[in-house]
Amino acid sequence: MQKKYVSAFTLLVMASILVPTYKTVAGYDRMAQTASNMTMNSSVADLTTTSTEDTNLKGAILSSAASNPSSTVKISSVSTEPSSTSSSSSSSSASQDSSSITEPIAPAADTSTLNLSLEDALKMVETSNSDIKLTDSKIQIYDKQNQQAKARHDANIPVVDEDSRKDRDLNYKRTQWTLDNAKHDRENQLKNLQVDMTNQYQTILSLQQQADTIGKQIKDLDTTIDQINLQIKLGLQIPSTIYGYNAKRSGLEALQKMATNSINSSMNTLKKDLGIDLNRPVVLTSPMVTYTKFDDSDIDNRIAKSVQTTYDIQKMKQDIEISQIEYDIDFYYDDTQNADTIQLGIEDKKATLENLPVTKELSLRKAYNDLKTLENTIEADRLTVEADQINIAIMQKKVEVGTSSSLELLALQSTLLTDQNTMQQDVIAYMTAAANFQNSLEQ
Repeated sequence: MQKKYVSAFTLLVMASILVPTYKTVAGYDRMAQTASNMTMNSSVADLTTTSTEDTNLKGAILSSAASNPSSTVKISSVSTEPSSTSSSSSSSSASQDSSSITEPIAPAADTSTLNLSLEDALKMVETSNSDIKLTDSKIQIYDKQNQQAKARHDANIPVVDEDSRKDRDLNYKRTQWTLDNAKHDRENQLKNLQVDMTNQYQTILSLQQQADTIGKQIKDLDTTIDQINLQIKLGLQIPSTIYGYNAKRSGLEALQKMATNSINSSMNTLKKDLGIDLNRPVVLTSPMVTYTKFDDSDIDNRIAKSVQTTYDIQKMKQDIEISQIEYDIDFYYDDTQNADTIQLGIEDKKATLENLPVTKELSLRKAYNDLKTLENTIEADRLTVEADQINIAIMQKKVEVGTSSSLELLALQSTLLTDQNTMQQDVIAYMTAAANFQNSLEQ
């Protein structure tokens, strides 16, 4: 049987609608009879589920209708089940609420031009370089592992097996060694990355300078081509004269495009290493590096001191000591397989430690000799550039007196450009090698 309920809300709404349809007492009797029939059709269970407030409100409405002959109230049966309209409205409202929740909008990328000095670029290496960030994350992990190992050591838990023995005597030392080495390696990594960044920065400046110089040559050549074309029109030159100049211009344009492509590629690498958006324009504001010879005064004593104080010797000695503790524990608890492996590793480390001073000195000597070789290369580059400039001056006079063509002069100018670029690249390589050598002396 269909259940019918009279809710307080429905009765209140229907009570507010007073329709003056019946003018006689009989009309009100029919209204009362309708209300009585509706109540009788409801089951006892239905009535018990209706709240006291609903029943009282219903009685009040019926009493009001009986005492007011000028109006009547028609009470319809209602169901407590939600109507389809109400359900649809709720779904629509929920849908609207859901659609109103939007994902957070990411901040727009900075597209303003960044004026970047070399000093700022070196600072950004430490704060924005992805390799340094990864190293910092690893150090945090090593630090946490070390703290946990120290906590187990400080707890002084009784030794009952191999693992508890290692917690007491080994693990905290090994994790501390790992943490210390990671921090030391980070310092060296940062220095090396900053040297590399300086190299990138200077290389881009050199390429930009090269592209600008080629652009000036093209502009000067265009003036010459215009003059040749005018002479051809006047009959002072044969038409084939212009072919060599056009070919020369095409060659210069190709060189300029190559330089521009190299600039774009190198700039993207620089932006990536500094965590700069690739679409953001960057202007390098620092000047080109100047050639400065490395101060090699008292170099033999400096190399000897570096060999004696190198961090690698201290690192290897500590590693051997910690490995010996691990071997003793494994041997005591009859972990022979692991003990044998560790013992072999200890012997290898001892051999490495013995050869470390020689290896370090050979490395430093080679780096120093390479530096001196670059010095000789730069001196040769300088003499070549001077010779090019002399040849251009001589050719300029020949062109002026008409014994040589301007095309020959352009060829010499291109040679000078190439030799100047070679010398600049060698200077950058030398300054990079000098910085790396200094870092090696301090490690």
